[in-house]
Amino acid sequence: MQEVEHIEIKVHDRASMDYCITAAVDRMIESAGRQQTRGILVTRLGDGHFVVGLSNAVPFGYTEQLDLRRQTT
Repeated sequence: MQEVEHIEIKVHDRASMDYCITAAVDRMIESAGRQQTRGILVTRLGDGHFVVGLSNAVPFGYTEQLDLRRQTT
């Protein structure tokens, strides 16, 4: 199976978001398991826009979230 470094997700509703992120994380778990050097980072770039990928900043065996949406005050 081909190694996947990241998966970009763009969705318009909550059900699609949950399904797509879960599927992407499952795919990353496979890649991370083969490498055993990096964890998984789920980054929220905006409403309905995410990137799920392997990250050196996350320890192997862990999944972390990062929210980069612009904060409005």
